[in-house]
Amino acid sequence: MIVGIDLGTTNSLVAWFSPEGPKIIPNRLGKNLTPSVVSVDEEGHVYVGETARERMSLYPDSVVSAFKRSMGTERQYTLSGHKYRPEELSSFVLRSLKEDAEVYLGEEITEAVISVPAYFDDKRRKATKRAGELAGLKVERMISEPTAAAVAYGLYDKTRDTKFLVFDLGGGTFDVSILELYHNILEVRAVAGDNYLGGEDFTEVMGKLFLQKQKLALSSLSEKEQVRLYKQAEKAKCAISDSDRVEMKCLIGEQQLEAVITYKEYEEACWELMNKIR
Repeated sequence: MIVGIDLGTTNSLVAWFSPEGPKIIPNRLGKNLTPSVVSVDEEGHVYVGETARERMSLYPDSVVSAFKRSMGTERQYTLSGHKYRPEELSSFVLRSLKEDAEVYLGEEITEAVISVPAYFDDKRRKATKRAGELAGLKVERMISEPTAAAVAYGLYDKTRDTKFLVFDLGGGTFDVSILELYHNILEVRAVAGDNYLGGEDFTEVMGKLFLQKQKLALSSLSEKEQVRLYKQAEKAKCAISDSDRVEMKCLIGEQQLEAVITYKEYEEACWELMNKIR
């Protein structure tokens, strides 16, 4: 059995081609998305997804996320005294997805197609393939995310030759691609991207706004307080999409601090990120 995997910076998912077409496979919690978060305790036990993310507020030095940004580099992450490379951490996420798919489908999963950002170079692609192998998967193919988006959107069904732009702003990475359809052949003509630009950066802006209003510096917060701040900033970022203002609360020390952030303030604070995207 072969599955398709989107190994994301913030969330990952696995899908299969059912008789009715492609379908996302829910994880053990019944959710389509599995957070790309890994935690390792002092005994070396590995936790992935929601469980790992929940451990972040209690054991911040044992949890890591956004490691996809470092794929193909020599960087190492230390979790509870254990050192891991980005591809090893990614393999834990892939193994979790593999196990969820095996339970759901009732058979062994041995092969996968994995989507990667269009700007991933050879080093990053090899690291992704290595992560799949460590998870017990034969990576049959890596498909660029813009191409996958174009196929899913149905651009192969176009009757005339055309060029189009695919804009992909993810949780941690951003890429934009120019694709061309010519005689039923889909080709990537140009790509540009930023490995350190995504939704997480917009969350950080919300957190900085809160600290500014409280006249606090990020460096003055403990690790646990920084984790709490990020969690509340993420909630505020999502909430402000449907409102002209949001009230953000966060426990700093013994005190519950509150601040009202308007949509206009947030929009202005995000201006630098928007310019990068442009």
